[in-house]
Amino acid sequence: MPPHMVLPRWHAGALPAISFGSGAAGLAFEMVWLHRAGLVFGNSVWAAAIVLSSFMAGLALGSLAVARAAGRIRRPLRLYAAAEITVAVAGIALIFALPHVNSLLRPLFDIAAGSGALNMIRLGAAFALLLVPTTAMGATLPLLVAATPGSKHTGRSFGRIYGWNTLGAVAGVLVTETVLIDRVGVSGAAAIAGTLDLVVAALAAALSDREGAAPVPLSAPTFRFPPTVRLPLVCAFLSGGLFLALEVIWFRCLGMYVLSTTLTMSVMLAVVLTGIALGGLAASRQLTRGQPRPDTLPALALLSGASVVWSYLGFQTGTAGAQVGDMTRLLWFAAILTGPTAFLSGCFLTLLADRVGSDLIAPARAVGALAVSNTAGAALGPPLSAFALLPTLGMERSLLLLAVGYAAIAMLTVDRCRGIVSIARSPQVVGTASAFVIALVLLAPRNNAVAFARAADAYSADGSTVVATWEGAAETIFVMQQRWLGRPVYNRLVTNGFSMSGTTIPAMRYMRYFAYWPMLLRQSPVRRALVVCYGVGVTVAAALDLPFLASLDVVEISRDVVAASDVIYPPGARPLDDPRVRLHLEDGRFFLRTTNEHFYLITGEPPPPRTPGAVNIYTREYFQLIHDHLSDGGVTTYWLPVARPDPGTDVSTIIRAFCDVFEDCSLWNGTPSDLMLVGTRHAIGPVTDIEFASAWRDPTLSARLTEVGFEAPEEIGATFIGDAPYLRQLTAGAPSLTDDFPQRLRPVLSRPSLSDPRYRSDPSVMALFEQVIDPARAQRAFAESPFIRQLWPAALRERTLPWFDVQRRVNRVLWEGGAPLRQIEELHAVLTTTTLQTLPLWMLGSDAVKQRIAEQSSQHSAATEYVRGIGALAKRDYLGAAAHLGESERLGLKGATVRPLQVYAMCLAGDLRTARLLARGLDASDSDTRHFAEWIERTFPD
Repeated sequence: MPPHMVLPRWHAGALPAISFGSGAAGLAFEMVWLHRAGLVFGNSVWAAAIVLSSFMAGLALGSLAVARAAGRIRRPLRLYAAAEITVAVAGIALIFALPHVNSLLRPLFDIAAGSGALNMIRLGAAFALLLVPTTAMGATLPLLVAATPGSKHTGRSFGRIYGWNTLGAVAGVLVTETVLIDRVGVSGAAAIAGTLDLVVAALAAALSDREGAAPVPLSAPTFRFPPTVRLPLVCAFLSGGLFLALEVIWFRCLGMYVLSTTLTMSVMLAVVLTGIALGGLAASRQLTRGQPRPDTLPALALLSGASVVWSYLGFQTGTAGAQVGDMTRLLWFAAILTGPTAFLSGCFLTLLADRVGSDLIAPARAVGALAVSNTAGAALGPPLSAFALLPTLGMERSLLLLAVGYAAIAMLTVDRCRGIVSIARSPQVVGTASAFVIALVLLAPRNNAVAFARAADAYSADGSTVVATWEGAAETIFVMQQRWLGRPVYNRLVTNGFSMSGTTIPAMRYMRYFAYWPMLLRQSPVRRALVVCYGVGVTVAAALDLPFLASLDVVEISRDVVAASDVIYPPGARPLDDPRVRLHLEDGRFFLRTTNEHFYLITGEPPPPRTPGAVNIYTREYFQLIHDHLSDGGVTTYWLPVARPDPGTDVSTIIRAFCDVFEDCSLWNGTPSDLMLVGTRHAIGPVTDIEFASAWRDPTLSARLTEVGFEAPEEIGATFIGDAPYLRQLTAGAPSLTDDFPQRLRPVLSRPSLSDPRYRSDPSVMALFEQVIDPARAQRAFAESPFIRQLWPAALRERTLPWFDVQRRVNRVLWEGGAPLRQIEELHAVLTTTTLQTLPLWMLGSDAVKQRIAEQSSQHSAATEYVRGIGALAKRDYLGAAAHLGESERLGLKGATVRPLQVYAMCLAGDLRTARLLARGLDASDSDTRHFAEWIERTFPD
């Protein structure tokens, strides 16, 4: 074959457009394939790595096929068009075939369950499914380069086509994420990607008519590479592996400081791809001016290694904050961390293509060989980072090692003919080597302390500190702990910079509720339960409290989340050590798809819905899986996060999906921010009044219920929000969240939602939220609900109605926090009209945990006396409360509430004279204290 094909140059302008369209369609297909594959194989780190590796292997095979056949390819554009048609047809077919794979593989999954063979089955299945479309996709780049006029200048042609192809990928990832999946769903996005591929194929076929056919070669082509090409191909392999390994670490790093959603992940990927594309185009343009110097590739490799470190150091000093959701700041974060190295990577690969092409006759063969090497390395990069580097070295030292890898590449790119010494003395190499060495010296002493401290700063306002860290295959985790008097008050599990779960009293209230609600309403004991997502183990521990529980299956996707419980729980108290527990380290949805077992209760501690991958356990199809695995009469309880602006979630679509499956769906108030969906499979009732109240006669259960604010059976019913008719009316304008439309989680401006990010600024959005959790409305709904009449004992139902006023006070304190001076009317009503002790403790700014610590402490300090005084006030020991509060003031405590609460305690004790004397010392400089003083004057006049 002659050095180049003879496509007329006036047609050459179409090739970048073809390449752009191909890249856009390719990334769109990749996104929808990976989404569908996650539903089939799970979203565990192993499953994701297997699917990604299978995808990359297919691309490498396609490039290899072109490289081997390069000498026989006479019309590359015609073959390119055939490849794009194959991608379109096979890619769309794959979208519709994937949902049926589970039923076909179910016998194999059953055999391999719990063993390493399960991942081998996943690998084989993923590879087989992706083989045809990805192999065709891998063939497109070398074929298009071969069709480029002047393609004997392989590097120049490669950089141009590669750059435009990657810019198309940028458009593909952004448009698919923000428009296509949202508007037409996953299958619709696949159809559009396929259509784009067909358009590109038609354009290529039209151009192929103008393409001059290459003559048949005089001798059979050989696939042996000249010795001078082997080292550049090794460099391509290494650079692909290093760059993809870096991408994993970059995304892990960025995830610690930004709100991790599929949108932010797509934007970060787009920034990386843009850098690569611009680098390829820049190098291509440079090659039009002449061949690069012999020292260019070594210098570029060293500069890439230096940029890895300098970009990271610049990121830490040039950015600030955590939990960042602003798109402008997100783009800056991604650009400063990944942009320089991504740009240099595009330049480096283009110059490698130029070197390989100078020694191989066929451009298709040169680019195919280069793509095989680079893609094969890229396939190994993510597993290298996830399973080897991050767990053993951590983020910063992994970056250091990968930077050193670029120095090794620099050594391999040295042209031996020019002499190593002469190249090493060149100003380019000396300068980049110096920058590289300085970068290593600056980063080497660090050990992630700065990175963790910055991510933890968002949660440290209450004095919490990091007590343990994990850098695992799937996430970076740290546990924060608030301590008082040397003892833990609560723990917080932070995963990739986001607070996923914790053991604060409000958190334990709703997470224990997931298990206790079904216990109270079931006609027969809960013997078998399933908890999907372990979190910090609060729900698992509550499920283990259930009388007659025989077995508890716990499914957790992350081994490191499980390991975190060793820090959160003292020795002997770890829920997973209970002999009734069976732990499954697996994706929860995959577990339900592959198990034959049924459960009386299915619940869990799922991550927020917009966390990448989490949407799969909030869709209608997932809820149907739960329904199908409930025993007759079984119950499921599910978390519904509301009133969270960052990231906003249209939870109406989740409610709609849940109610599509469970005809008797209902909504309950765990906390004002953490509602609970309940669904049953033909539940019957009601239980008797005595059976319902039996939990409060059990010392362990009673203590656990009381600690989280359920001191009486009537308080359970008072958390009711609405039954199925109300929920269907509430979500009438919202579509169901489904597997095909995962982007329905994003709020829509024309449809306010309970978790709409505008709730703080838009009165109509806030009004909707307040109307939903309004106890007065809920009280009327409770009294009229057929669902409640079916399940609630009649006498208890009547006794519950007045307790909705108590729930109103619970809502306020959980929303505002304890503010006794501002909430003095509410506090006074609770103390004088009820026997509750937990609610007044919360209003006073304390809780059962702090009370236990103070009671068990031998310290006599201002802080302990104050807490003891609060406890005495909640117990209606008013004289004791005044004494403790007075002692705390004598010991030096000058808090704004000390003297006012002492005054209040004396008023309740009937000693108004002493109260008046104490009131003279009140500092009424703030509004809360003035409000309190005015209320005291009105309520306790002389």
